[in-house]
Amino acid sequence: MGDTRELAVGYVRANETQFKAGLFLLDRLQLRPGMRVLDVGCGPGNLTAHIASLVGSEGSVVGVDPSPERIGLARELAGKLAAEGKKENLTFYEGVAEDLSRFPDASFDAVFVNSTLHWVQDQPRALREFARVLRPGGRVGISGGSGDFETAQERIKAAVLSREPYRAYPEPAPPRFLGRAELSRLLDEAGFSGARDMVVNRIVKKAESADAMIDWLDTSSSGKTYGGIPPELRPAAREEMKVEWNKLLTDDGIHMDMELLVTVAVR
Repeated sequence: MGDTRELAVGYVRANETQFKAGLFLLDRLQLRPGMRVLDVGCGPGNLTAHIASLVGSEGSVVGVDPSPERIGLARELAGKLAAEGKKENLTFYEGVAEDLSRFPDASFDAVFVNSTLHWVQDQPRALREFARVLRPGGRVGISGGSGDFETAQERIKAAVLSREPYRAYPEPAPPRFLGRAELSRLLDEAGFSGARDMVVNRIVKKAESADAMIDWLDTSSSGKTYGGIPPELRPAAREEMKVEWNKLLTDDGIHMDMELLVTVAVR
Protein backbone atom coordinates (compact mmCIF):
# COMPACT_ATOMS: atom_id res chain seq x y z
CA MET A 1 0.00 0.00 0.00
CA GLY A 2 1.59 3.24 -1.14
CA ASP A 3 0.56 6.84 -1.17
CA THR A 4 -3.06 7.92 -1.61
CA ARG A 5 -4.73 11.24 -2.33
CA GLU A 6 -6.18 11.12 1.18
CA LEU A 7 -2.70 10.85 2.69
CA ALA A 8 -1.38 13.57 0.38
CA VAL A 9 -4.21 15.95 1.33
CA GLY A 10 -3.64 15.09 4.99
CA TYR A 11 0.01 16.00 4.60
CA VAL A 12 -0.91 19.47 3.34
CA ARG A 13 -2.92 19.97 6.54
CA ALA A 14 -0.35 18.47 8.90
CA ASN A 15 3.13 19.22 7.54
CA GLU A 16 3.95 22.22 9.73
CA THR A 17 6.94 20.35 11.16
CA GLN A 18 8.45 19.67 7.72
CA PHE A 19 7.62 23.20 6.55
CA LYS A 20 9.46 24.78 9.48
CA ALA A 21 12.39 22.42 8.93
CA GLY A 22 12.44 23.55 5.31
CA LEU A 23 12.50 27.21 6.34
CA PHE A 24 15.47 26.48 8.61
CA LEU A 25 17.29 24.90 5.65
CA LEU A 26 16.37 27.76 3.32
CA ASP A 27 17.80 30.27 5.76
CA ARG A 28 21.15 28.49 5.50
CA LEU A 29 20.95 27.90 1.74
CA GLN A 30 20.63 31.66 1.17
CA LEU A 31 18.72 31.72 -2.10
CA ARG A 32 18.69 34.97 -4.07
CA PRO A 33 16.42 36.46 -6.73
CA GLY A 34 17.14 35.09 -10.18
CA MET A 35 18.39 31.67 -9.04
CA ARG A 36 17.36 28.39 -10.66
CA VAL A 37 16.33 25.90 -7.95
CA LEU A 38 15.42 22.21 -7.99
CA ASP A 39 13.27 20.94 -5.10
CA VAL A 40 13.78 17.17 -4.81
CA GLY A 41 10.98 15.46 -2.88
CA CYS A 42 8.72 18.47 -3.19
CA GLY A 43 5.55 16.72 -2.03
CA PRO A 44 2.39 18.80 -2.57
CA GLY A 45 4.45 21.86 -3.45
CA ASN A 46 3.59 24.41 -0.79
CA LEU A 47 7.22 24.87 0.24
CA THR A 48 8.27 24.85 -3.42
CA ALA A 49 5.88 27.75 -4.03
CA HIS A 50 7.55 29.62 -1.18
CA ILE A 51 10.94 29.05 -2.81
CA ALA A 52 9.52 30.50 -6.04
CA SER A 53 8.63 33.68 -4.15
CA LEU A 54 12.25 33.92 -2.94
CA VAL A 55 13.85 33.68 -6.38
CA GLY A 56 11.25 35.94 -7.98
CA SER A 57 10.08 36.23 -11.55
CA GLU A 58 13.65 36.26 -12.89
CA GLY A 59 14.36 32.92 -11.24
CA SER A 60 12.74 29.50 -11.65
CA VAL A 61 11.84 26.56 -9.45
CA VAL A 62 11.19 22.95 -10.44
CA GLY A 63 9.77 20.38 -8.03
CA VAL A 64 10.06 16.60 -8.45
CA ASP A 65 8.49 13.87 -6.34
CA PRO A 66 7.85 10.14 -6.86
CA SER A 67 4.25 10.33 -5.62
CA PRO A 68 1.72 11.00 -8.41
CA GLU A 69 -0.80 11.97 -5.74
CA ARG A 70 1.45 14.68 -4.30
CA ILE A 71 2.57 15.92 -7.70
CA GLY A 72 -1.12 16.14 -8.62
CA LEU A 73 -1.73 18.46 -5.67
CA ALA A 74 1.40 20.46 -6.50
CA ARG A 75 0.21 21.01 -10.08
CA GLU A 76 -3.19 22.08 -8.79
CA LEU A 77 -1.43 24.63 -6.59
CA ALA A 78 0.71 25.85 -9.49
CA GLY A 79 -2.39 26.21 -11.68
CA LYS A 80 -4.19 28.18 -9.00
CA LEU A 81 -1.23 30.52 -8.55
CA ALA A 82 -0.86 30.98 -12.30
CA ALA A 83 -4.56 31.85 -12.58
CA GLU A 84 -3.96 34.53 -9.96
CA GLY A 85 -1.07 35.91 -11.98
CA LYS A 86 1.58 34.52 -9.63
CA LYS A 87 4.42 32.01 -9.78
CA GLU A 88 4.80 31.53 -13.51
CA ASN A 89 8.30 30.32 -12.59
CA LEU A 90 6.99 27.14 -10.93
CA THR A 91 6.92 23.66 -12.56
CA PHE A 92 6.38 20.14 -11.22
CA TYR A 93 7.32 16.68 -12.49
CA GLU A 94 6.88 13.15 -11.22
CA GLY A 95 10.32 11.63 -10.70
CA VAL A 96 12.90 10.18 -8.35
CA ALA A 97 16.08 11.62 -6.87
CA GLU A 98 18.28 8.92 -8.43
CA ASP A 99 17.26 9.82 -12.00
CA LEU A 100 17.21 13.52 -12.87
CA SER A 101 18.03 12.83 -16.52
CA ARG A 102 15.30 15.17 -17.76
CA PHE A 103 17.57 18.01 -16.57
CA PRO A 104 20.83 18.91 -18.36
CA ASP A 105 24.19 19.15 -16.63
CA ALA A 106 24.81 22.38 -14.70
CA SER A 107 21.19 23.53 -15.08
CA PHE A 108 20.55 24.68 -11.47
CA ASP A 109 22.11 27.07 -8.99
CA ALA A 110 20.75 25.20 -5.96
CA VAL A 111 19.20 21.83 -5.11
CA PHE A 112 16.85 21.76 -2.11
CA VAL A 113 16.28 18.39 -0.39
CA ASN A 114 14.01 18.64 2.67
CA SER A 115 12.74 15.60 4.63
CA THR A 116 13.51 13.42 1.61
CA LEU A 117 16.99 11.85 1.45
CA HIS A 118 16.24 9.15 4.05
CA TRP A 119 13.53 7.76 1.72
CA VAL A 120 15.87 7.59 -1.29
CA GLN A 121 16.95 4.02 -1.92
CA ASP A 122 20.21 4.71 -3.79
CA GLN A 123 21.56 7.69 -1.87
CA PRO A 124 25.04 7.75 -3.49
CA ARG A 125 23.50 7.85 -6.95
CA ALA A 126 21.10 10.62 -5.92
CA LEU A 127 23.94 12.73 -4.57
CA ARG A 128 25.86 12.25 -7.81
CA GLU A 129 22.77 13.44 -9.70
CA PHE A 130 22.52 16.52 -7.46
CA ALA A 131 26.14 17.34 -8.29
CA ARG A 132 25.60 16.76 -12.01
CA VAL A 133 22.64 19.13 -12.35
CA LEU A 134 24.35 21.86 -10.30
CA ARG A 135 26.54 24.48 -11.95
CA PRO A 136 30.12 24.72 -10.62
CA GLY A 137 29.87 26.58 -7.34
CA GLY A 138 26.19 25.64 -6.96
CA ARG A 139 24.88 24.46 -3.60
CA VAL A 140 22.88 21.53 -2.33
CA GLY A 141 20.89 21.92 0.88
CA ILE A 142 19.80 18.77 2.71
CA SER A 143 17.71 18.45 5.87
CA GLY A 144 16.46 15.18 7.33
CA GLY A 145 16.57 12.81 10.25
CA SER A 146 20.06 12.18 11.57
CA GLY A 147 21.50 8.69 11.70
CA ASP A 148 23.33 9.80 14.84
CA PHE A 149 20.04 10.08 16.77
CA GLU A 150 17.17 7.61 17.27
CA THR A 151 13.64 8.97 17.68
CA ALA A 152 10.82 7.44 19.69
CA GLN A 153 9.08 6.72 16.37
CA GLU A 154 11.96 4.57 15.18
CA ARG A 155 12.03 2.62 18.46
CA ILE A 156 8.26 2.08 18.52
CA LYS A 157 8.04 1.07 14.87
CA ALA A 158 10.92 -1.39 15.21
CA ALA A 159 9.51 -2.89 18.43
CA VAL A 160 5.98 -3.42 17.10
CA LEU A 161 6.96 -4.68 13.65
CA SER A 162 9.37 -7.21 15.18
CA ARG A 163 6.43 -8.98 16.82
CA GLU A 164 4.29 -11.78 15.43
CA PRO A 165 2.64 -11.78 12.93
CA TYR A 166 4.20 -8.58 11.56
CA ARG A 167 7.78 -9.83 11.52
CA ALA A 168 6.96 -12.06 8.54
CA TYR A 169 6.62 -8.95 6.36
CA PRO A 170 9.92 -7.06 6.15
CA GLU A 171 9.80 -3.47 4.97
CA PRO A 172 10.73 -3.40 1.25
CA ALA A 173 12.21 0.10 1.27
CA PRO A 174 12.92 1.27 4.83
CA PRO A 175 14.12 4.80 5.50
CA ARG A 176 17.87 5.16 5.92
CA PHE A 177 19.01 8.07 8.04
CA LEU A 178 22.57 9.23 7.40
CA GLY A 179 24.88 10.37 10.17
CA ARG A 180 27.30 13.24 9.83
CA ALA A 181 30.35 11.11 8.96
CA GLU A 182 28.60 8.98 6.33
CA LEU A 183 26.90 11.93 4.64
CA SER A 184 30.24 13.77 4.50
CA ARG A 185 31.86 10.76 2.83
CA LEU A 186 29.06 10.42 0.28
CA LEU A 187 29.21 14.13 -0.56
CA ASP A 188 32.97 13.81 -1.12
CA GLU A 189 32.45 10.84 -3.42
CA ALA A 190 29.69 12.64 -5.34
CA GLY A 191 31.96 15.56 -6.19
CA PHE A 192 31.02 18.19 -3.62
CA SER A 193 34.53 19.49 -3.10
CA GLY A 194 33.73 23.05 -2.07
CA ALA A 195 32.81 24.57 1.28
CA ARG A 196 30.51 22.56 3.53
CA ASP A 197 28.46 23.39 6.59
CA MET A 198 26.65 20.89 8.84
CA VAL A 199 24.51 21.71 11.87
CA VAL A 200 21.91 19.87 13.94
CA ASN A 201 18.40 21.32 14.05
CA ARG A 202 16.86 20.07 17.29
CA ILE A 203 13.08 20.16 17.28
CA VAL A 204 10.23 18.69 19.29
CA LYS A 205 7.24 17.22 17.47
CA LYS A 206 4.10 17.66 19.54
CA ALA A 207 0.83 15.76 19.15
CA GLU A 208 -2.26 15.82 21.32
CA SER A 209 -2.69 12.04 21.30
CA ALA A 210 -1.30 8.75 20.03
CA ASP A 211 -3.79 8.83 17.16
CA ALA A 212 -2.67 12.32 16.16
CA MET A 213 0.99 11.29 16.21
CA ILE A 214 0.36 8.21 14.08
CA ASP A 215 -1.80 10.20 11.64
CA TRP A 216 1.08 12.67 11.19
CA LEU A 217 3.53 9.82 10.66
CA ASP A 218 1.20 8.20 8.09
CA THR A 219 0.84 11.37 6.01
CA SER A 220 4.54 12.25 6.33
CA SER A 221 5.72 8.84 5.17
CA SER A 222 3.13 8.24 2.43
CA GLY A 223 1.72 5.35 4.44
CA LYS A 224 5.03 3.69 5.35
CA THR A 225 4.40 3.76 9.12
CA TYR A 226 3.58 0.04 8.99
CA GLY A 227 6.56 -1.17 6.99
CA GLY A 228 5.74 -4.07 4.70
CA ILE A 229 2.76 -5.55 6.53
CA PRO A 230 -0.40 -6.06 4.44
CA PRO A 231 -3.39 -3.70 4.77
CA GLU A 232 -5.51 -6.18 6.72
CA LEU A 233 -2.95 -6.28 9.56
CA ARG A 234 -2.42 -2.52 9.78
CA PRO A 235 -5.35 -1.70 12.10
CA ALA A 236 -4.03 -4.19 14.66
CA ALA A 237 -0.47 -2.85 14.32
CA ARG A 238 -1.77 0.69 14.76
CA GLU A 239 -3.45 -0.32 18.03
CA GLU A 240 -0.20 -1.83 19.29
CA MET A 241 1.67 1.33 18.30
CA LYS A 242 -0.92 3.40 20.16
CA VAL A 243 -0.20 1.43 23.33
CA GLU A 244 3.49 2.33 23.03
CA TRP A 245 2.82 6.00 22.22
CA ASN A 246 0.43 6.28 25.16
CA LYS A 247 3.33 5.41 27.45
CA LEU A 248 4.76 8.81 26.43
CA LEU A 249 1.49 10.70 26.87
CA THR A 250 1.57 13.62 29.33
CA ASP A 251 -0.99 16.20 30.39
CA ASP A 252 0.37 18.29 27.50
CA GLY A 253 0.15 15.53 24.89
CA ILE A 254 3.09 13.62 23.37
CA HIS A 255 6.44 15.30 22.77
CA MET A 256 8.94 13.55 20.48
CA ASP A 257 12.52 14.85 20.37
CA MET A 258 14.04 14.94 16.88
CA GLU A 259 17.46 15.86 15.53
CA LEU A 260 17.68 16.91 11.91
CA LEU A 261 21.05 16.95 10.19
CA VAL A 262 21.13 20.12 8.08
CA THR A 263 23.83 20.34 5.41
CA VAL A 264 24.81 22.88 2.79
CA ALA A 265 27.57 21.73 0.42
CA VAL A 266 29.14 23.49 -2.54
CA ARG A 267 29.84 21.64 -5.77
